[in-house]
Amino acid sequence: MTTTLIALEKDLFFAVKIRDTLRHHEMEASIVRTLAAFEQGLTATPTPDLAVVDTATRGVDWEAAIRAARARQVPVLAFGSHMDLEARAKALQAGAHKVVANSKFASDMPGLLNRLLNAPADQTSAGLNEESEDEE
Repeated sequence: MTTTLIALEKDLFFAVKIRDTLRHHEMEASIVRTLAAFEQGLTATPTPDLAVVDTATRGVDWEAAIRAARARQVPVLAFGSHMDLEARAKALQAGAHKVVANSKFASDMPGLLNRLLNAPADQTSAGLNEESEDEE
C-alpha cells in the first residue's frame, strides 16, 4: 500500500528531491506551493497520510498549513533551519508533531516519515514525537 503525503515546499529543486526520494520508498508526494493548494490537497480523497511543511517557506502562511493539517487529523512533520528557533517554536505551537533540521530531513526523509506514521496514536495526537536536531 502506498503512503500518500502532501508537502508545502516552494523550492522547485527540493520539491523534486522530495518526490524522487519518496517514490523509491512506496510513498507518493503531492508537492504544493501555496496555502490554498495545501488546504485543497488535505480534502482530497483519500486524505493524505502525512503532511510535510517547510518552515523556511516565505510568502506562505505555513503555520496555517500546519493548523489545517491538524484540524483534519493529519500528522505533520516540519523542517527548517536549525538556527531558526523561533520558526521551530511556532511550528510546534501550530501543532507539528515533529520538527527537524533541513539536514536531518534530507538525510533521513523516509525514516522520519515512517516513524511518524508508525508512532502510537496517543504519542502522535499528544505531539510527543517533537524533535529538534542540531545539524543544518
